[in-house]
Amino acid sequence: MRELSSLLDIFPIFALISLIGSLAVFGYLVYTESQAPTFSYVSSKFDNKRKPKVSIVVTAKNEEQMIKACVESLIHQTYLNFEIVVVDDSSTDSTPKIVSEIAARTENLRLIPAGEKPSGWVGKSWPCWRGFQEANGDYLLFVDADSLYERTVVELCALYMEKNSIDMFSLSPRVVTRGIWAPAVLPLITGAINLLYPMIKVNDRKSKRAYVFGTFFLIRREVYARTGGHSKVRDQLVEDAAVAQLVKSAGYNLRVERGTELLSTEWESDPKTIFDGLERITSSSIKNFGTISILNAVLLFVLIIYPPIFVLAGIYSSEYSPIFLVGLTASLVNIAVFLSLTAMEMREVSGKVRPAIFLYFLGALMFIIAIVTTSIKVARKKKLYWKGQGYFQSAGKSLENITEN
Repeated sequence: MRELSSLLDIFPIFALISLIGSLAVFGYLVYTESQAPTFSYVSSKFDNKRKPKVSIVVTAKNEEQMIKACVESLIHQTYLNFEIVVVDDSSTDSTPKIVSEIAARTENLRLIPAGEKPSGWVGKSWPCWRGFQEANGDYLLFVDADSLYERTVVELCALYMEKNSIDMFSLSPRVVTRGIWAPAVLPLITGAINLLYPMIKVNDRKSKRAYVFGTFFLIRREVYARTGGHSKVRDQLVEDAAVAQLVKSAGYNLRVERGTELLSTEWESDPKTIFDGLERITSSSIKNFGTISILNAVLLFVLIIYPPIFVLAGIYSSEYSPIFLVGLTASLVNIAVFLSLTAMEMREVSGKVRPAIFLYFLGALMFIIAIVTTSIKVARKKKLYWKGQGYFQSAGKSLENITEN
């Protein structure tokens, strides 16, 4: 009986360890996010004699709901020396038709088909590369088709890069969420990004950490060409971060700032699409580190899932030993910490906190399942899906395209 009691005492200790870990994560995120720069550059106009041309590359695949608003927000930029190249990535909806109608009345807008992806190219790297091939600007601005942009964003960012000798620049967007799953999952993703790639580290040229937001990143053409851009990361599903790592590793100046007042993006609301996105994110980690990445699932379980389980066990328990009460208290505090953390991250990216953040543990459970299923798919060479396209991957090997009938 004593042996069983000693064994049960382990569970409150785990609860206490979980709380310590959560407090460490919370404290680190509070510090790093307080140091993250917010873009607020205001300056004089370019000298007309040296105003560089900006090529805005919009990659689009089945974006009929958002493409018109996106393109029109780009057409009306205050910056005058720019072109827009929309690359249609084999859309099956009315996306090409909508863009063609706008292009017919817009001189500096072109629509080009991405064409069939060559072997070894995955995700949106191929349409991005096609955009580069068609563009002729001094700067390349890669943006997503499901996003909206303020009229001054191109002018301010191009001038900022020119004045400060920046080679690659990215802004984080304001994220619009709908439904209950998006606000349950999104804070965990942003928290993970801020934990692994805090802006103060990304902007430190001595640090190896590199990351950009695919919604908006601006890069000098010669830098993109010299590093190989998307052609060098053609086998990466999380291609934006891979390009950033490529650029920074080559010694170029990379900078990322908050840009929630200048651009916004729509986040997925469908649970299946969100889950596919989580598998896409975790596939990058598994590609680089193998199935050992499944330890991330264990960490998420200990920090986020375990405390609510312990509290539920306490509700149905008939006896409360001192050590059990310590564990119960630690679990309740842990829940409060993660609710605060979730609210902080949600306010950071969307500007407001929604009641669905109380379902954060369900978002963590989805994340854990995604890590496990992706690890299994990688080990068994099963398909991963993104944007309706199937891919397979082996740890340490490149992703390859699977032709779907």
